Amino acid sequence: MWRCLRKIKKYQLLILSYLLSILVAFVVYISGGTSTAYPYLMNIPIILATFTNGKKNGLIHAMVSGLLLGPYMPLFVDSNTMQKPLNWIIRLVFYLLMSLIIGFLSDYSKREYERKNSITKEISDSPHMATIYALVKLSESRDDETGTHIERVSLLCKLLTEKLLSLPKYADYIDAHFIDNMYKASALHDIGKVGIPDNILLKPGKLTAEEFEVIKQHTIIGANTLLDVQKKYPNNKFLDFGIVISYYHHEKWNGKGYPCGLSKEVIPLPARIMALVDVYDALRSKRVYKEAYSHEESVEIIKEGRGTHFDPEIVDVFLENEKEFKDAFERISMNLEV
Repeated sequence: MWRCLRKIKKYQLLILSYLLSILVAFVVYISGGTSTAYPYLMNIPIILATFTNGKKNGLIHAMVSGLLLGPYMPLFVDSNTMQKPLNWIIRLVFYLLMSLIIGFLSDYSKREYERKNSITKEISDSPHMATIYALVKLSESRDDETGTHIERVSLLCKLLTEKLLSLPKYADYIDAHFIDNMYKASALHDIGKVGIPDNILLKPGKLTAEEFEVIKQHTIIGANTLLDVQKKYPNNKFLDFGIVISYYHHEKWNGKGYPCGLSKEVIPLPARIMALVDVYDALRSKRVYKEAYSHEESVEIIKEGRGTHFDPEIVDVFLENEKEFKDAFERISMNLEV
């Protein structure tokens, strides 16, 4: 029942319940007054209002409904005999108690439905998410000597996203769901590297122009892979973030990135966050083609990229908290390598 009622907007059901209460009051009056059985029909709109709009709206509706059949509604219409005050007060209290009970049961049933639905979805999705993460770990294992890149970028993306809440422009944009999706989906940024040949991905020297064009394809391969998964899960926000991050995390603020050459805030925010974290982690990590840079060296390189490679506001937030990022990077690396 609850699933069916959810398809109708709550305020529409609340309006309908008030109209039904007025109709019941009219029926009570024309049928001869509250001495008949018709006042019991008022239970229907009260239950409807409470079940669909919660205890608060239900109690207000119960009060209004009780008053509609209250002091001005005759006991007998023909003789204009009015009810005793105790009668309509008891009826009003009954309506309020009924609304409280229905509200409690409604809230309980909704919580149970959402809990069970969440568990079912988690069980259903977990094999598919596990497959995605297996691909991610496979791609990571090919060019990350420590095997901790995914864990680091996930936690650093979460940290940077949380720090962006200090900017008023993002106060109504970034919320707990955004942060959680950013944390989980950032791991998917390089999933497309599974499609890049080892002789190019693991080349210790400088890439040729042709080889670099092949490397650039990992953004498209990754996004297309996730788009195929999304066909089965069209409402999955985690995949939405993953597609955006995978496709756009190599775009640059000045429009000289790839694959689309987007610039400034046309680049989606998750990709702009990922761009900085990915570079920071790559600079600080040892690869087959380079040694690891220190935190201080990495910070200077990011400073140089402010307004060219990176969103200047995101760089500023990073710099304001750079010691926290240094500590987090080193703590994560140490914990995961032990």
